[in-house]
Amino acid sequence: MTSPAEQIALACRGLAAYGLGSEIGGHVSMRDPGSDTFWMNVLDKTFEEITPDDVVRIDFEGRQVDGDRVVSLGADFHQGIYAERGDVNAIVHTHGPWITALCAMSRPPRIYHNLASFFAGETAMCPDDDFESVGPALGANHTLLIPYHGAICVHSDLGQAVSLMVTLEYAAELDVRITPTGAEEMPSEMVERVKALVTKADYLTHTWGLVQRKARARMAPAGSAA
Repeated sequence: MTSPAEQIALACRGLAAYGLGSEIGGHVSMRDPGSDTFWMNVLDKTFEEITPDDVVRIDFEGRQVDGDRVVSLGADFHQGIYAERGDVNAIVHTHGPWITALCAMSRPPRIYHNLASFFAGETAMCPDDDFESVGPALGANHTLLIPYHGAICVHSDLGQAVSLMVTLEYAAELDVRITPTGAEEMPSEMVERVKALVTKADYLTHTWGLVQRKARARMAPAGSAA
């Protein structure tokens, strides 16, 4: 079975393949079942550099269980979300360029495409950039936008959380590009029907498969088969 460290490293590399981790910052975590700890990538490497050796275990008091690597101060909101949401086993936070542009508008993405329907009624806005505000602002939603910062996607499954983030970057780009044209959003009566359709198609699971393939291609030695 793949270890949490291996899964997180794969997720980080996959996110980088989508342009969601080319700079320092951003974090991916997984709850350690049966304990008040979670696994998370370190801060001093970009997503595209993360290997299993760059993933550490942290307790709900913010202490590293083993090792002494530099981790993001954002670990605080990970432990807060895990403590409040027993249904959440994975958290993804990125500063994707289109997501960040959308966050500057301080609103959820507009529904200009069927995949954007994933975020209809399930996206919250954080009031500010204070880590203590994140958990309460997220509530029961799966996506949170932080003004002038980035986004958080949570799920019971790591692959689904990663896929939501990749899809959010796509929806955000459409929003930022299309909104100035004055185009109409998807009619509200269509949104739930379309959302049910893309969910039934298991789009997020298929996307996670693609993310992993992209990640493994990046990790393959030069000249080898991916």
